[in-house]
Amino acid sequence: MRASFYQGNRTFTTGTAVMPTPAEGEALLHIRRVGICGSDLHIFQGHLDHRVPKGNTIGHEVLADIVSSPDPAFVPGDRVVVEPVLYCGTCRACRMGANYLCYHLKVLGVDAPGGMQEFWAVPTHRLLKVPVSLKDDDAALIEPLAVATHDVARADVKNGDAVVVFGGGPIGCLIALVCRHRGARVKVVEINPHRLEMLKNLGLDTIGPDQDTIKVVKDWTGGDGADVAFEVSGSPEPVRIITELVRVWGTVSIIAIHSEPVAVNLYPMFGRELKMHGSRLYTRGAWEESIRLVSSGAINVAPLVTRRIPLEDLQKGMEEALGGGPVMKVLVDLSK
Repeated sequence: MRASFYQGNRTFTTGTAVMPTPAEGEALLHIRRVGICGSDLHIFQGHLDHRVPKGNTIGHEVLADIVSSPDPAFVPGDRVVVEPVLYCGTCRACRMGANYLCYHLKVLGVDAPGGMQEFWAVPTHRLLKVPVSLKDDDAALIEPLAVATHDVARADVKNGDAVVVFGGGPIGCLIALVCRHRGARVKVVEINPHRLEMLKNLGLDTIGPDQDTIKVVKDWTGGDGADVAFEVSGSPEPVRIITELVRVWGTVSIIAIHSEPVAVNLYPMFGRELKMHGSRLYTRGAWEESIRLVSSGAINVAPLVTRRIPLEDLQKGMEEALGGGPVMKVLVDLSK
């Protein structure tokens, strides 16, 4: 079967791998779609070499068909998405109910082999069924939408809140859409002109590179500041200013992976008694909510899909996603 392998030094190669043999409790999957996400771009750039072994097969945003399964809840032909979190169940994080932050966490497609291959063996308890009404491309965005629903829940976004999202890529865009669905007022800060246009086409208000973000937010909120600000850009500049545009007792949520330490203005943390937290993965409840939001049509994810590529073009897809062009979400199509 075909598979893609991470070779380090911004290089992926496509080659032949041994057909997986499912272990006890595992289903054999035929992969249909795999999304390229921000974490994959960090892998490509070498930022996660301490976690991703050379020769590993990445990919954790996966839609697949069941080929075989020991669990009667999943029968051949069922479409499923993969919750790619492996946890010990016994450490303090797991006992607290935060198994997705397990002290011994393994993420399929990062620390362990993932979905950029034609067939994949995965524990059945990591699978969720996809409604038959959903198109493949839409279903392939359930994982990033689960990230967004978890992020918004962590920040406790409420109806009427003023929310600022730094970064209008796939996760930032989805966070904005989930916040809007909750009744919040949202502005997305973005510098890429192509993404700015995509965001506007989705009906989202934006703050572009030619605007003073702090002034825009203060004017928008009558001087109070935003209720919640999400940092999804991964750039140092938003981190430096993010605490300055949040109201008293407001919330700053750090979503992006920052590969290097960055400066943050802590005085407003003290002066306004702000709350700052991180948000990393997701709960099973976030996955279930994500499926409901997509299948009900409450969140329209279809416009985010920029293009589909074959597995052999993964290297090119990574380069294009980093190139700043008209790219939002690239899906690898293994269905043929």
